Amino acid sequence: MRIVITFLFCLFMLNGFCQNKSYDYCYSGNKGIYVYSIADQKAYPILRGVSATDLCISPDGMKVAYTVNSKDGRNIGVIDLNSKQKTVLHTQSNNCYGPVWSPDGNYIAYNVFNDQTSKWSIAVIGTAPGSAPQVLTGKLSECYMPAWTTDSKNVVVQDMSAVYVFDLYGNITTTISIPEIPKTFGASSSDRFIFTSDGRKIVFTLESDEPGFENGPPSAVFVYDVASKAATRLLPKGYYANNIWLKGDVVLISGGNIKAKSENIYAVGLDGKNLKILFHNANGISAKN
Repeated sequence: MRIVITFLFCLFMLNGFCQNKSYDYCYSGNKGIYVYSIADQKAYPILRGVSATDLCISPDGMKVAYTVNSKDGRNIGVIDLNSKQKTVLHTQSNNCYGPVWSPDGNYIAYNVFNDQTSKWSIAVIGTAPGSAPQVLTGKLSECYMPAWTTDSKNVVVQDMSAVYVFDLYGNITTTISIPEIPKTFGASSSDRFIFTSDGRKIVFTLESDEPGFENGPPSAVFVYDVASKAATRLLPKGYYANNIWLKGDVVLISGGNIKAKSENIYAVGLDGKNLKILFHNANGISAKN
């Protein structure tokens, strides 16, 4: 009887250890790169000894895509958070960055430099082994900062003059001129535009027409109502934003007070209410679905 009980206990323990763990957030902190578990209320370090930026956790919370920075250039890497196995995607380019998972987890979109035209484009690669990259935005001379629609059927990009929605066949389905969006100063190549799940609003960063840094104005975070063409600012004046992420109806913002030395990750509703600090002394936020 004791042998049977011991055997069953070992099976139970083995099954527990074999279960894949899922994490909720990924970000950079003062001492490294972390994933965070809401269930554990704890942050776990990952990617030690790797020069990694542009962190993006997968929709199931089990992998992180990132930009691999090396002497040979920039590539797209993926780490499995359970096995710790690292993979560099075959993007056929040594100058690409900023991976973003599709909500269904089947694709990764990223910025890629075209050596022949000396311009930036957006490419998509499948996450299945052996997938080949596809440049999606050939109809534009240059564009930046991909984001996905929630149905994983479209990629949203910008060229500093307009926002474009591409389907996965490379067709432009929607165009919104950036000058139509009020309360802003201008766009840069680092600004991202993210549609809400109903497609009625866009969360984005743009340079704001107000005092900021020595090298230019700060980027602020806005929500734009497509129908009314009204924009609501989410962070108050005196704050800047370097990165945004949309998790349901909550906007996650990496930024801080212009006069402060530290950067934090904030959470705020689409209506601009309930602003709070989610992680102190952190930046570069992404979240699972």
